[in-house]
Amino acid sequence: MRSRPDAYPRRAMLTCTDRASDNGNVCSPRLHTRRPPPLSARGTIRELAHRHGLEAIRWWPPNEGDFLVEGLPLSLRQFRSELEQALGCKVAIYLADCLAAETRDRLQLETVDLLALEPV
Repeated sequence: MRSRPDAYPRRAMLTCTDRASDNGNVCSPRLHTRRPPPLSARGTIRELAHRHGLEAIRWWPPNEGDFLVEGLPLSLRQFRSELEQALGCKVAIYLADCLAAETRDRLQLETVDLLALEPV
């Protein structure tokens, strides 16, 4: 349903596929297993999330650098830079507050809450 006559129709958000695709806009499968960031990095991730005023940070498998955050960081650019430095890889940050409610609900099932994970 369109709210305005000139509005684009809503499309489902494509997250990931299990096999390679001809479409360059989908996540490519990784050879590594789907594990959250290592225990050594989780403390740093938690500290960065708290320092930047985030309510939650969730890892979005299978890519090691994909994160869904709740709340708006004080500086998104600075947060991304510090997170990349801590993890040693490029990161993509998705703002949950900017997503439709049904998309946020679906991503709750697809992502791993890094603030809730306790170090073993």
